[in-house]
Amino acid sequence: MKKNSKASAPKSGIAEILRHIRHYLPSQGPIKDFIHHNTLHMFQDNDLNFHEAIRKASSLYGAREYLPIGEYRLAFAAGKISDRALTLALKHEGGDTAALREAMLTADLPETVSRISFREQGYLSEMVRASGLVLEERVHPIVYRIVANYLDQGIAAISLGEYKGDFWQVLRGQFATVRPFGVSADVAELVCTLDAENLVAHCMRAILPEGADAEVFLLEVLMAARGWSGVIAQVEDRPEYLNYPRSISLMQYLALYLAVLLHELDQSGYVKPATAGENANRNFFSANSPVESREERIFRIWHEAFELSFYLDSLAALKANAVQKRTRSAAEKKAALQAVFCIDDRESSLRRYLEELSDNVETFATPGFFGIDAVYQGPFDAISIKQCPVPVTPRHRIRGVTRGKRKLPISRMELNFWHRYANKLWLGWIISLVFGLVSLIRLALSIHRPSKSFATASSFAAREDLADLHYERAEGEPMREGYFDGYTVPEMAERVARVLKQIGLTKSFAPVVAIVGHGSTSTNNPYFAAYDCGACSGRPGLVNARAFALMANRADVRAILKQQGIVIPHTTLFVGAIHDTARDEILLLDTDKFDPTRVAEFTEIEKIFARALERNAHERTRRFAIVDFPSSYAKAVREARLRTEMLFEPRPEYNHATNALAIVGRRSLSENLFLDRRAFYNSYDPDSDRDGSILNGILTPLMPVCGGINLEYLFSRLDNRIYGAGSKLPHNVFSLIGVGNGSEGDLRTGLPEQMIEIHDPVRLLVLVEQKKEIVLKVLQANTAVMQWIEKDWVKFCIYDHTRKKFLWYHDRKFEDLDLNGIQPPVFSDSLSAYVKQRENIRPALIRKGA
Repeated sequence: MKKNSKASAPKSGIAEILRHIRHYLPSQGPIKDFIHHNTLHMFQDNDLNFHEAIRKASSLYGAREYLPIGEYRLAFAAGKISDRALTLALKHEGGDTAALREAMLTADLPETVSRISFREQGYLSEMVRASGLVLEERVHPIVYRIVANYLDQGIAAISLGEYKGDFWQVLRGQFATVRPFGVSADVAELVCTLDAENLVAHCMRAILPEGADAEVFLLEVLMAARGWSGVIAQVEDRPEYLNYPRSISLMQYLALYLAVLLHELDQSGYVKPATAGENANRNFFSANSPVESREERIFRIWHEAFELSFYLDSLAALKANAVQKRTRSAAEKKAALQAVFCIDDRESSLRRYLEELSDNVETFATPGFFGIDAVYQGPFDAISIKQCPVPVTPRHRIRGVTRGKRKLPISRMELNFWHRYANKLWLGWIISLVFGLVSLIRLALSIHRPSKSFATASSFAAREDLADLHYERAEGEPMREGYFDGYTVPEMAERVARVLKQIGLTKSFAPVVAIVGHGSTSTNNPYFAAYDCGACSGRPGLVNARAFALMANRADVRAILKQQGIVIPHTTLFVGAIHDTARDEILLLDTDKFDPTRVAEFTEIEKIFARALERNAHERTRRFAIVDFPSSYAKAVREARLRTEMLFEPRPEYNHATNALAIVGRRSLSENLFLDRRAFYNSYDPDSDRDGSILNGILTPLMPVCGGINLEYLFSRLDNRIYGAGSKLPHNVFSLIGVGNGSEGDLRTGLPEQMIEIHDPVRLLVLVEQKKEIVLKVLQANTAVMQWIEKDWVKFCIYDHTRKKFLWYHDRKFEDLDLNGIQPPVFSDSLSAYVKQRENIRPALIRKGA
């Protein structure tokens, strides 16, 4: 195969092709900002519905489309799929339902359904077969090493990213002299001679036969390492994703990959065909989804029945609870404590226990950044860290300011020492000899007697008890480094008012209102950011909760709120707090700033939280199969906390596993239900939202956030090999950007097995408490939200509280849902509902004395 590195090739619209096909790459960014998203977002954007997208995605990835047929049939036999749900799914299907039902139950079917993947039937796969080239041995190690080293965020001893210029300029500087990572002279000459786009065109002309489809080929190449391709596309679009920004483009990555591929094909003696034959991938870019086969239809109906079983049980429990009169005294008199949590499903059980333990506690929920759209820079932080949702562009910065003269904490000084000196020749040799034995002893202790270590990511690490928050700025103060340092008083009042109005807390304030952010603690866990607050860009919500409480306590802020009809008594105190969802600990913040006469009040609140957290830990430990059911709450707490300190524990907690519901409404609709930590909650008072504007403000972020979480768990569970990351156990961290298997593999996207193994892949059911007319008005005006519903990416239901009816969205219209005859189980308390149970529990009612 002849090549001329000095020849220039026409660009042939390659940039336009890349703009189109990059849409099919994973959109998972660097793992430090692990933000859940719809794994099949590219097909959602193409206006395909859920099941069409599954078929189209299977033809791209070769992924399993649904659960194995044996799982559905066993679930039906065990009653997990109800006969009523199967009958309803068949009714929706129409046609000869009797014959279809018989086939579902008895027909000889393949265990799973999937399609041949894009990579297995294209130009690149044909080249590999003809040449005998093994990409994973000859091409990928070279490309991955170079890209990983350039993007490196602090692991490499010498990083290519430290050199000036973008990726291509750095490559040229290196290839002109040392040619690192096994790069051949031919590849180096191509890179140094041509720009990236012309090099891509040159390689394609040398590799592809006449008549080949360039768009198909380029997507095949990007799919060969879709983890790296996806991250590079994300970094190109959002350089701020990296703490230490790098300038790299998908075009540059593709040029390097093709240059190495061209060289290796040439070395193997590959001769390209004169003309391109028929390619099975050519039809992939059509707007349509593949036609559904008979087997796919049967699997789809089984899956619909599987989901409907849960939906019907959940809505029947909500219906039974909705007609009950609220008995908690907080309904008749002012509560002693009001606690505002994140909408996170993991907080639902803690809210339930607080309400079970005390009639004088009232709880609310809102996205856990609490409207504080800022970045945060602590007193010892080199850079500012985003503390708000990914779609939000923060314009404000909050700073942590040290109190008095304080030195860098010892732990950080030690980390700086190791990073700075461990790679020096003589000091590195001494450190290896002297401290190697110490490290070995420390490792042995961490296995047999776990404790927090430098490998522990703690949700309380940002408590900054040495720091005050600088969150206020004067009117007219200009931006610095792209941010306003703090908020003006009107800006504070606007954010506090928005949150209070959204959750319906505008009157009857308790003496104490706790604003509870959340985070998680784990050791040796690359996915630690996935366990923190997604609304805070994968970080603990401590700073946000603290800032909101400080703002809400200000007299000047309250004066503005009063003008808007929100009168907060001077006796009401807002207190920030952080809940560690893995350790089940809570920390109240800034209590030293309050009147000393109220110390006893906070002590009592801490006792209430402590009792609720013990019960929460006890409920959570039932999920850990290798743990005996704890005989006491204290033992459960110890077990939960030990898991966060173990180097070898891949399951510090199960995060959002089993999520399946999102409830937007008053707490009275769901407060007496046991929903097994499967529901997101967003507080909302339908009576105070006459025009639907508040509901619109809630649904706009809720659909992509909660829907994205749900779908990432769903697809990672359907086929963890393709859509997920596999087991955590062989993972290595690459460049502090992502994980892969071994030392030179592709980046793994999606969720690992240990996060999804207990998850039932059920699409999110969004339930809104409001009049049908107002909901329709909101949906008709918000096409982004409606697209999620119309295309079946989520299921949607209205509880019309004025008519006491549940209205189910199906076939582009709302219809009454018949829930008669479905009797939810009843328990006296939460413990009775879950005791000695490992599996997901059917939605149940909690009735004291039952």
